[in-house]
Amino acid sequence: MKRVLVIGASGTIGSALNMRLIGLGYEVETITQEQTDYSESSLKAQYERLKQGGVFTMIFCCIGTLHNHIVAPEKRLGQLNEQALSEYFRINTVLPALCLRFFYKLLDKEKPSKFVFLSAMVGSIGDNSLGGWYGYRSSKAALNMMVKTASIEVGRTNKQACLAVIHPGTTQGPLSKPFAGSVSKDKYYTPEESAERIATLTYSLKPDQTGQFFNWDGSNLPW
Repeated sequence: MKRVLVIGASGTIGSALNMRLIGLGYEVETITQEQTDYSESSLKAQYERLKQGGVFTMIFCCIGTLHNHIVAPEKRLGQLNEQALSEYFRINTVLPALCLRFFYKLLDKEKPSKFVFLSAMVGSIGDNSLGGWYGYRSSKAALNMMVKTASIEVGRTNKQACLAVIHPGTTQGPLSKPFAGSVSKDKYYTPEESAERIATLTYSLKPDQTGQFFNWDGSNLPW
């Protein structure tokens, strides 16, 4: 049975992805906020726990936030503040990067393996024509760079690995709910739809596609 890991498995997409993978017959391990505070020491403990079961063919990192009690998307420069920017980068960039640091060593080296991160199309610098959402956009762009850079290093010692970032599409849930009014119904996907697409795309990725930024439909997105 192929073994996979879902980080952030208590979130909207993470939870749906967990159920989807179980339904497909995978042996699924999870990391949730109930298991870790995502500190370095806690993640190291999770690594020690998980390595006892062997390697993974796929690892999904579903950590991220658009708004919480500290942050909300900014519409103009005058709304920027240090606390909110720090929070965006902490959750959207730093925590996934720490997960990458600890868990990439659990990727299978004998067979194709994948480590994918949920990013966002608005994190594309080349695709930004609307402006706004400074903290969210910038923290996702930084995540993209982290994964791109790591793909080069990891590729030197694991030729079977593919590291990638995926835009899952606007998914129904607490994260997108405040902005649902501006999303057309045909582009507002259920968690189950997004989970199926993410799982299908990730399964199809090849080692020579490492370090790329994908839309949920498999098309490449500009950095």
